[in-house]
Formats: sequence, structure tokens, C-alpha cells
Amino acid sequence: MTPRKELFIAVKDALKTIPQLEYVDLYRKQFENDGKDFGQYYTAALIRLSSIKYETMTEQNQEGNTLIDVIFYCKDGWMHQHNKTTDPNDGLTEIDLLDAIAEKLQFLKGEQFKPLHQTEDETEDISMSPMMSYRQSFKTMIYRRLSPKYHNQKLNLS
Repeated sequence: MTPRKELFIAVKDALKTIPQLEYVDLYRKQFENDGKDFGQYYTAALIRLSSIKYETMTEQNQEGNTLIDVIFYCKDGWMHQHNKTTDPNDGLTEIDLLDAIAEKLQFLKGEQFKPLHQTEDETEDISMSPMMSYRQSFKTMIYRRLSPKYHNQKLNLS
């Protein structure tokens, strides 16, 4: 398994343990179409893997730095409008979810990547009026081993 794939699966599995998140997936611009693709989901977390800046090390190893963005989408006022309840937190339930996401991902590590460290947390501007969006960024260092360029061969000198 590649480091990118391992990183995505680890982040997705960690986010799926948050019961309030109804949809967790790879970022593919799902919700940038005026909300038409948002459908029945009230809360979603999309994982965007940024570019990886690699350095070649000895013995066909590479290490690289990368950023992971978790983009959290929710409908404005979703608790009151859709569950027939009143939000006891003055409509700021999404902040609790942002904190839960940060707690699940901070220091998450795998075999091919070092522990994640949160670097940024900000709102995202989106054109869909009933929706709110937040981005949390995490950095990590990943490692991978490449196929050897040269192979050992036995020599027969007889």
C-alpha cells in the first residue's frame, strides 16, 4: 500500500468514529455544484491530500512532507431545521464537531507516516447559501521505499 493510500484510509477510519459525521470521503469537489450533490447529508467531512514534496534518501527510500485538509460541511441551522430540535449551543454545534475532528486526527500515525500535527483552522468560502464550510489542515512526513534500480546477481567464475 502506498503512503498516500495508507494516510487517506487512516484519516477516513478515524473520522468515521465521530457519529455526527454522516458522510466521510475523498475530496472530489462533491459540494461545489451549488449544493446539488449534498443531497440528504447534513454533515460531511471530505479529505483532501495536497502535494507531497519528496526527497530521495539512501537505499531507494524517499521521505516527503505533505498537508492533509479536512473540509467540514454542514447546513446552517441543521439541528433546528431538520431534527425539530433547538440547538442548545446557540447554533454553534459545528464548533464541537471541529474540535472532535481535531482530537481524532492530532497525533494520528501509521506505518508509513509520522504523527499528524494541526497547522491551520479556518472557514471556507462557498457559494451555497444554506451551507457552512470549515477547513482544518494537518501536516505530516511520509516515507516510502522504491523498487531497487539495481539487483544483485551471482557470478560464476569457473
